[in-house]
Amino acid sequence: MFYPLELPRPRRPLYWNYKGNNTGLIQTQQDPKNGSRLGKLWCLLLPYLKGYAAESSVHGIRYLADPKMKNYYEIRLIWLLILVTTSIGAIVVYVDLNELYQTVRIQTTIKNTMLPIFRVPFPAIGVCQRNRVNWMLLENGAAEHFLGANVSAAQKDVFIKFFTAAGDPHLSRINEMSNFFSNASLVADLHLLDGLDLREVYMYLQFRCQDLFFSCRWRGNPVNCCEVFEHQFTESGLCFVFNTEISPSSRKRAKEDKYYPLRTPQYGEGSGIDIFLRLNRSLIRPGKRGINVMIKQPQQWSDVVRHVPHEAHTKISLVPRFTVTDERTRSVTPEVRRCIFGDEIDNPQYKNLPGFEYWVGNCRSRCHQEHVIDLCNCSPSIFFPVTDKDNFTVCKASDFKCLYDNRLTFSIERHPEENDFVNNPFKESMICDCFTSCTQLIFERIYSTTSLDYNETNTETGSMRLEIFYQSGWIIQYQTTMRFTFVELLASFGGIIGLFLGASLLSAIELAYYFSIGLYLYINGKRKLKKPEPRIITVPFGQRKITPIKYTH
Repeated sequence: MFYPLELPRPRRPLYWNYKGNNTGLIQTQQDPKNGSRLGKLWCLLLPYLKGYAAESSVHGIRYLADPKMKNYYEIRLIWLLILVTTSIGAIVVYVDLNELYQTVRIQTTIKNTMLPIFRVPFPAIGVCQRNRVNWMLLENGAAEHFLGANVSAAQKDVFIKFFTAAGDPHLSRINEMSNFFSNASLVADLHLLDGLDLREVYMYLQFRCQDLFFSCRWRGNPVNCCEVFEHQFTESGLCFVFNTEISPSSRKRAKEDKYYPLRTPQYGEGSGIDIFLRLNRSLIRPGKRGINVMIKQPQQWSDVVRHVPHEAHTKISLVPRFTVTDERTRSVTPEVRRCIFGDEIDNPQYKNLPGFEYWVGNCRSRCHQEHVIDLCNCSPSIFFPVTDKDNFTVCKASDFKCLYDNRLTFSIERHPEENDFVNNPFKESMICDCFTSCTQLIFERIYSTTSLDYNETNTETGSMRLEIFYQSGWIIQYQTTMRFTFVELLASFGGIIGLFLGASLLSAIELAYYFSIGLYLYINGKRKLKKPEPRIITVPFGQRKITPIKYTH
């Protein structure tokens, strides 16, 4: 008998479909090579992640893998939200702190409000009389002294007129020589004076100390003016300077005498330097009355001057401002702290006169000198120091024509950032970006002028009195420090992590270990313990293919 149901028919596979050549195959196990890679990775790492969560020192993570809690999934979700929230809070606070560390790294605060004034040296006082050339000596014998007894009339004429025009020299006031340089014949003959040492000529023509100073008092005690004042060249030409540390003799004295540069413990009138000047009126040229006063550091080459009128008693009270900078600020650049230490000579921003202590005034003088050299290829010895360390050509008399042609540039000094705030009508100027010294001493000046008493005046002489003193016996000392050092940033970061996550540095090391070395060792160990996959044998049976149970050799 024939039974149709016994005929072979296709059978749906247990784990496959009818498509392709797989129709009729009965398999007992799916090929593992066709599984999801992500699923395999998750199955591999899940036990490791649970182990880290159970042993982690970071608070709250262990609750994500603790199966003993009731309502396990709900509690795990709550703790996951808590960990995410605290992590975001820690990141936000750290980003804000790091921004503060990067942008506001330096701060200046008051260190001492009652620092005695004798802790800082008394400033150097420069007296630069506007009428500094002895006209009688210039017109009678000076030309013969430097050019020889057989000097020609043309040489003598240009000699007298040149030094008459340059009788009150200043780098920023070269325009005062316009009468001389407007005469083409005088300019053409100026080369006749190129053999002269201009410094020696000015020293020869300068008034003697006895011609200018009548009496001097230091801290109320009479002193010899010619012993406490010495000649010194500045950017205002040759001046008499008190309490200076520029010349070789004054530098030697500063090394041998611990009380030099001079200081004073008192303040008020009569506690500083009191100068009485008298100059015979016959030696004063019209329009050249009064003196220019310069107040600077003892180790500073030059500074700005202020005109003090004749026939007057001028009082200048000083208020020092002293700022020191902590050594830890060396970890940031001078651009950030806006000051330079004296030993940072290799820094590109360091600019100073050779052999001088770094002050912002010396940096500015060096900047002015470099501008003169760039435009005129020489350095005027009556304005800047001459040293063997500089390979500069000293300006001759004929080079003053170049100084005059660029007088507008030399008369204006500007800061590099000035154009962002000030609309300057003149484009020609000296650009000087000088940082202050990290040990900074600045003198604020208060001027007051009164008329001289009747018994202090003299009809035959030009008289004036100059008194300079401290306004107070105490000064405010400022200090510049790091607002945040790297150690403080690290400590703050540790506090943030401890506050939000209850973690520490060891927790970070633990996390790095678990997901680097530990993870590598775990995966490598799993590979060594992994058993080979069993072979699957497919047995054909007529039109049907039956795949038996796993068969292992």
